[in-house]
Amino acid sequence: MAEPRPSTDEENAPLLAGGGEEQDQQQQQGQNKILGVYDPSRPLTRLEKVLGAVALLFLILSATFIGLFAGTEHTLKKERSKHGDPVTYTTTATATRTVPPGGPVCTSSDCVVVAASIVQSLNTSADPCDDFYEFAVGGWLDANTIPADRGIYGSFHAVADNNKKILTKILDSIDENSSDKGAEAANRRKLKTVYSSCLDVDTLNKAGIEPFSPLAKFVVDKFADFNINPLPKEDSLVDAAWWRGAYDESYTIPERLAAAAEKNARIREAQRRGELRRSAAPVVASSEPLDLKPEPFPKERRDKITTVLSFLHAREVDTLFNFVIEGDAAGNDSQIQALQFWQSFGGLPAKEYYDEAPIVDLYHSVVTGVLTEIAKDQQSATKRSLISDLAGDVTQDGWPWPWPGDDKGDDDEPDETFEERIDRLAGLVVDFEAKLIKAGADLEYITNPHYANNPYAAKDLDAALPFIDLPAYLSTFALRLYPETVIVTYPAYLKSVSKLVAKTPDHVLSAYFITKLALTYATALGPEVPLRGHVRRLTEALQGIKKGTEENRVDVCLGWVDNLVGFIAGAEYVQVAFSPEAKKDGEDIINNIVTAFHDKLPHIEWMDKESATAAQKKAKAIIPKVGYPLYPDTTKPESIGAWYSRLNVKKDDFFGTVVQSTLIDNSRAWLSVGRKRNRDSWLMNPQTVNAYYSPPDGEIVFPAGILQPPFYSIDWPEYLRYAAFGAVAAHELTHAFDNQGAQFDENGLLRDWWTNSTLKAFDERAQCIARQYSKYWMLDAEGNKVYVNGNLTNGEDIADSGLQQAHAAWKALKLKDAGLPGLDFTPDQLFFIGFARIWATLVRPATAIARIRTDPHSPGIWRATGTLRNLPAFHEAFGCKPGSRMNPPKKDQCELW
Repeated sequence: MAEPRPSTDEENAPLLAGGGEEQDQQQQQGQNKILGVYDPSRPLTRLEKVLGAVALLFLILSATFIGLFAGTEHTLKKERSKHGDPVTYTTTATATRTVPPGGPVCTSSDCVVVAASIVQSLNTSADPCDDFYEFAVGGWLDANTIPADRGIYGSFHAVADNNKKILTKILDSIDENSSDKGAEAANRRKLKTVYSSCLDVDTLNKAGIEPFSPLAKFVVDKFADFNINPLPKEDSLVDAAWWRGAYDESYTIPERLAAAAEKNARIREAQRRGELRRSAAPVVASSEPLDLKPEPFPKERRDKITTVLSFLHAREVDTLFNFVIEGDAAGNDSQIQALQFWQSFGGLPAKEYYDEAPIVDLYHSVVTGVLTEIAKDQQSATKRSLISDLAGDVTQDGWPWPWPGDDKGDDDEPDETFEERIDRLAGLVVDFEAKLIKAGADLEYITNPHYANNPYAAKDLDAALPFIDLPAYLSTFALRLYPETVIVTYPAYLKSVSKLVAKTPDHVLSAYFITKLALTYATALGPEVPLRGHVRRLTEALQGIKKGTEENRVDVCLGWVDNLVGFIAGAEYVQVAFSPEAKKDGEDIINNIVTAFHDKLPHIEWMDKESATAAQKKAKAIIPKVGYPLYPDTTKPESIGAWYSRLNVKKDDFFGTVVQSTLIDNSRAWLSVGRKRNRDSWLMNPQTVNAYYSPPDGEIVFPAGILQPPFYSIDWPEYLRYAAFGAVAAHELTHAFDNQGAQFDENGLLRDWWTNSTLKAFDERAQCIARQYSKYWMLDAEGNKVYVNGNLTNGEDIADSGLQQAHAAWKALKLKDAGLPGLDFTPDQLFFIGFARIWATLVRPATAIARIRTDPHSPGIWRATGTLRNLPAFHEAFGCKPGSRMNPPKKDQCELW
């Protein structure tokens, strides 16, 4: 299922890591709700146990106060013993107290629990006007640790871990052998079978490479054998000397490569999921004419390549090129699904990696290992077949003597050993792939919609790709409507890939195809299968995982559940972790924030009337979606059952389930070409801890997975709901009105609707924010300051400033908000404390620096601090005097929205 660019911070790498990056996500039952607001990776403190008992037993109000204050005193005594110095509260002047001392206090169990969580999070020895981050989350930072297998841990990760617990408990409770009738029971059995078949590593390891073998055999049978002997020495000779022996296990990925890999990974994942965050740089659309009369290509070879590419692409194996299907924002209707021709991606993370000798040496050895395992498997299968045939011949005709051989006898030594041949072939594959990847455009260019939107007639594309029969290729996907036009993201690639294929021998192409097959599907084999071991070795080196680190099989299988039967898992998750009332409340919060933003637009001084009017029109057109999709309908088991009706899950064939699911999802996508997207569909599963804005669809979407503490609870006071979930919602909304969102109008079409003067004024204020964030820093392992790249993080920093709209929306409710028990803070103050809590993050120095180099989001501390330093409502709430650290001089503050 296509999914778009993640957006809120840990929304990217560790938070959403799924399929690709350590990914992505799951969840805990209703009775564990109290524990869910605490960090699940540590034991409960005495304070938390006391307050949990208070919440569960609904003690009377007076007992609640006694427990809370006693717990707070315990925390202070603990701090005194830790630091050796008295710990004191810092009293700040509050300009406007909306709840006077002795005013209303929320005493529900949920308010008691969240109050306890806030008490535990605070460090009241810090001055909120000097270091608000330490004040709001210092207690949380002291009480938590980073898990050993991670480089970062924060609120987003805590929610994702808690959601995994919810899903694990659901999965463990399902009886796979239940005879219950009905769609829901059938869905649950299918869900459990996928999970249990993934966990059954004994069966997976015993099966070995066998489940993978038919895929490789198809390529060999329908195209060409790669394991030929002798291997022609005149074929595309490659001098591997420049990389051979360059890699050793002490090698670490240079920062420049890590940055390129991270950038490409984000783009590739966004492309895979269906939506890309587009560059805003103005680039003239390519008008390069296609070469419609390339060199003739042998028809027989063309037909064989067409057959094998159809087979591989149907199974989402990225070879030579690939097609992406998404809304045509440059056409007349952004909901019409169009076919886009993309350049191929390689087995290494980015183009720059193919010039790094140690990495190429490692990759060469991995490809050698992959081809060796598959060649041996093919040879074993051939021997088994020959022995079977021979046995039949002996029975019928007797032993064949003399044994058939050549005139030279059977004792001649080959020019090369099997190992030498495969090693040399692997070098040819690496060289071919390097040339292929370098023929493509840099990804930042083809993510610019103006540069990459090059429509060509399908017949012209067919003529420009002589190595493939495009009509025959497309017919294999059973299109309902044959596309007359195809969007080509980089026209120059067509000629380059055609020339490269023409001069590359079949056995090298076959080895390349099979290598890409292995890189795509080896992870679905047992962890002890040698083929998977070779691919794992590459993953470990590229991701900095300690060699031999044992995988967490439960996490691996939860990821597969999400990919294969994510909507069934989502329906189960919603039943225990998300109510219809929460869905309605979430929608109301978003709509109120949109209204606040809409009403403010005419009063933004740097935006002229024409642009403001157009922006208001776009605001009204925004479609908020909360909780779960209705296509398939998460609330109806029959709808979900129909969605997965073609998926035949077998307990002893997990690999087959993976391949089958891929074929079904791919087929569903191809059938949408030329048709309107179903508006009830989503690009994420309900259990996902993330949110997104889709420019062509004009949608801001928030799965149930992120509407969990500390982001949301329907039973919290409004100021906390707007502070945390409201901040996420305002962040996504703001993306619709930044210099990227400005490229898409209220209908999701690619059209600039800002005037030049407004765009210039926006850029000036955006640069103010970029300069401001470039002054923020993190410490490396040696204690040196490494500064944030404010230009890299600019778009996300601007989106974070949407907090002002969340605050305005809450204030517009004009509620008489109740305070929280045991916390002498006004609702305004609690609003900003609630906001800071979502950015509570612990990070190792190496990870912090790597993310500064590559992540378009600022570190958590600055996402909280930087946003609040620019917000007058915060200064007023805590009485921060002008010139204080949290209320800098006006010339150092930046305001956009």
